[in-house]
Amino acid sequence: MSTQSEQQKPLKTVYNECVCGFTQLGDSIQRQDSDEYQGKLKELTQKFLNLKETVGRIGLFSDNESIEDVNTGEIQLLSVEYYLAQLYAQNIAPSKIHNLKKSILLYLQYLRSLSNYDLLTKDEVDKLDKLREDPFEIKNLSDTAMLRRDEKIAAYKLEKTLTTKIEYLSKLESDENEYNNADEEEIRQLYIDQLKLFTLKTFNNIRFITQELEILQNIPEPKIEPIEDKQETKDPTGYTEKLETVDKAFLSKEGKILKPFTIVKRDDLKKKVFGTGQYLPTMTVEDFLEQELANGGMVTGGGNDGPEESSDEDDFDKNDRDTYKAREWDDFTESHAKGSGNTMNRG
Repeated sequence: MSTQSEQQKPLKTVYNECVCGFTQLGDSIQRQDSDEYQGKLKELTQKFLNLKETVGRIGLFSDNESIEDVNTGEIQLLSVEYYLAQLYAQNIAPSKIHNLKKSILLYLQYLRSLSNYDLLTKDEVDKLDKLREDPFEIKNLSDTAMLRRDEKIAAYKLEKTLTTKIEYLSKLESDENEYNNADEEEIRQLYIDQLKLFTLKTFNNIRFITQELEILQNIPEPKIEPIEDKQETKDPTGYTEKLETVDKAFLSKEGKILKPFTIVKRDDLKKKVFGTGQYLPTMTVEDFLEQELANGGMVTGGGNDGPEESSDEDDFDKNDRDTYKAREWDDFTESHAKGSGNTMNRG
């Protein structure tokens, strides 16, 4: 319901305040899904709804009259549903899909109001009739590629022309003296051109919303699996690494240790603060080798890969073999002079 202060204001003033709030919200740098942005969006939506309710209650517009019968200052009020549709499209609560469908229906209300005053072209009326049959089907606004191309070019040129006129209208409304001295017929035509510009944007917005609806409705709902309580193995001492137990006492009332702890000396903390920032060696290399030898970590000796054969003086057979081997080697060295082996590469 509209507040008492809003009821006392002229509808034109309330409309301008709502449009000003809409512009400020559009220029906001806040995320659209943030709580602060959604709060402002909800508040502004309620203001437009109150304005829409007031316009309907006093019967400002009728299906039996033409646009010439509407006062100049009231023509802009035909665009209330257009602004409401944009606000609902941005609303994410309670359901994004529900708000998008509500936005399309508000766009259709806006187009139907303009159609009653013969402010739509024949092509726009045909599109409106298709949307009335099934407003949430994207195929209702789908034509051949050639038709869409020609339509986009014509719409772009018309939108560019209308935008220039609306910029002039905004400049005119910013100066009260200039606005009051302007020709009323010129202002009426500018207001009608503004409605035509909104009409072009309406069909584009409906096309984008139906595409978004198609995507959202085809997203599968996430499967929520029931969480099973698993029996965790508990430490017999009661120790746990969960954060919710960090404030648990170290000792029970009986003096039993509930979780392990480390005693830290103040001198050790000072050494870390004023130290080198790294752990220095605590023993020399020689001390480390002696410690490893004492603990059996290193094996002394070595040199030969295999075990040495033990010499046994009582083993006569082995001694005879060694003696004959030594004599054969002596005979060989006597009969072969040094360097007389390989003579192939000598000149």
